[in-house]
Amino acid sequence: MRYIVLCLITLSFAVSLFSQTTEDWLWDESESQEEKLEADFIQVNYDKKDARLAMLMSMLIPGAGQFYADRSAITTYIFPAIEIGMIAGYLYFENKGNDKTKIYERYANKEDIVYTLPNGEQITTPRYLRDRQRDVENDLIALNTVDIYERSFFRLDPDDIQHFYEDIGKYSHYVFGWADWYYTFAANEQGEYVSPNWYPEGGNAGDPGWIWEGNYPIYDDPERGFYTNQSVDKADHRSSPMRKTYIDLRNDAKDEFSKAQIFTFGLALNHITAGLDAIRVTRKYNRSAITDSGIRMKYYTSVRNDKLTPMLSLNWKF
Repeated sequence: MRYIVLCLITLSFAVSLFSQTTEDWLWDESESQEEKLEADFIQVNYDKKDARLAMLMSMLIPGAGQFYADRSAITTYIFPAIEIGMIAGYLYFENKGNDKTKIYERYANKEDIVYTLPNGEQITTPRYLRDRQRDVENDLIALNTVDIYERSFFRLDPDDIQHFYEDIGKYSHYVFGWADWYYTFAANEQGEYVSPNWYPEGGNAGDPGWIWEGNYPIYDDPERGFYTNQSVDKADHRSSPMRKTYIDLRNDAKDEFSKAQIFTFGLALNHITAGLDAIRVTRKYNRSAITDSGIRMKYYTSVRNDKLTPMLSLNWKF
């Protein structure tokens, strides 16, 4: 699809150049004074090529205009070789990006893992689950009417499409669906969901000591890498190593797509350069290519047996 769009862009560029008749220097094919003088003495026919047509052909298919104008020109074969190389590079990195996309999608929610709860019990679950995210969202939305947590703040795409996989890594308020965050901060040791609670008891909405009652220790625990809830930023990867790994996998895929995009720019440049070079090749050919127009009849005299004899000959140059 990207290649089709690229061709349409180059075609529109070619048409715009085609219409610019004021750019006479591009299409100047007028005869020089020397050529005019030569034509006064010798009947010459020039098999001229159309530079505009050559440019248009090469912008659509690099090398086609050069082949039309002068198939012996070296650029007739250079531009198609570059085109093939650019297409091959684009397809290679595009496919690598697609393969790595499948990897991070599978990592997120297309495979089940065995997760060990704090009490030692093991459960089978995807790394990311919408139900876990919704559990936390619903409690946060109902908690306080003046904070940022309201329904429009959580707009996770309901389907497993590109926006869903982008959002769960890009936006920190979707961290709640990752298994390691949920079973550490929002569940007890048995893996059961526990609603937000106040610590100490009797706290209020403005109390910075509010915590989510989960299975983690209230105090800092550098060995586990967790901090008390009030000091843990949900954007901090220490709260969900799974999310950090997921983001790294997505970045790997994005790197491959970025490389593929570079080749699309190379394709565009190759089409434009080939079109301009086709003008050069055409003008060079038109200055030097001289042909006869079909069959010619010549009259002349020949001396035979000491006599002048009229002769008639037919010439056909092909």
